[in-house]
Amino acid sequence: MRTVGREQPESGEALLRRMVARRRRDNIVVAVLAVLAVFGGGHAFFSLFSSDPPPPSDNTTTAIVGRAQLAGSFAEQFVVNYLTAVAGQQDRIGEYVGTAQQISLPTAARVVSDPAVVYVSRERSVNGLDVWSVTVSARIGKGTTATAADPRQFYRVAVSLSEGRLRALSVPAVVEPPARGADLALAYSSPCAAETPLAQVAAGFLSALLANSGDVVRYTTQDSGITALKPAPFTAVELVSLVADDRSCGTGNATAQVLATVNPKADGGATATLAYPLSMVRNGGQWQVQSIDSVPALANPLAIVGAQDSRGSGASSTSTAPPTTTMQIPPAKQN
Repeated sequence: MRTVGREQPESGEALLRRMVARRRRDNIVVAVLAVLAVFGGGHAFFSLFSSDPPPPSDNTTTAIVGRAQLAGSFAEQFVVNYLTAVAGQQDRIGEYVGTAQQISLPTAARVVSDPAVVYVSRERSVNGLDVWSVTVSARIGKGTTATAADPRQFYRVAVSLSEGRLRALSVPAVVEPPARGADLALAYSSPCAAETPLAQVAAGFLSALLANSGDVVRYTTQDSGITALKPAPFTAVELVSLVADDRSCGTGNATAQVLATVNPKADGGATATLAYPLSMVRNGGQWQVQSIDSVPALANPLAIVGAQDSRGSGASSTSTAPPTTTMQIPPAKQN
């Protein structure tokens, strides 16, 4: 018969060491929680154990976009009807805004043309009730007819939307138009003459694309997906200038970003100048267009060009000198 021995009880010294180790461990946990509380508040601690909130679904995004379009359309109609209303037509305005407001209308209607919604922003959303801020622009005629030369004015309207029902919170307010933005520095640093490889291929490609002069497949890569415009909008295309990020203009590198400027011609004569940003690659010694880019190639990092203001000078400049100053745009920081 086998006898099983009993475990010896811990000595007082061993028990004391275990208690000290446990106390030290508890102190470390308390210190970590204190640091989290100082730097991130309670949310920093609880976020360690909580999952991220679900992203907006496609249905939610579609609904928000739809409500924004609805609010914008309502505001545009309101602005047009408000600006063309005359004295005695308060009921007409009452279709959009409460008539309890003191509204004074002119004796002669203004001529309003070319209205457009230029900005929509949801300011509040509570229990299915949205409040939108909508900016509408329109040309205001100075006489009895409207022309393209008439100045644009910008009107802001607050619109409430609930279950498809819309109402303006007040009559429109005239606001400032958007300010003129800054020019961004482009990545193209080298002008290329007409006889350079990049310029020759770009000229042939744009002639085939816009004027059906030649086969566009000859100038494009197999995966470009580019086809000639049909019917051709122009009868001829003249390459005016080409700038590239390749200083060799096609004799040294295997890839290039270019900006090709052309003067197209139609049956009625010359038309306005067009510009095409292109990505080009060299395959088997032959340059080809890989894509027509949606935006010109920008300097990296982004930089603002500080050119001289030519407003009011009445003279144009064809100088290719570098911009007077540039200001680098800092990279975005994660919140």
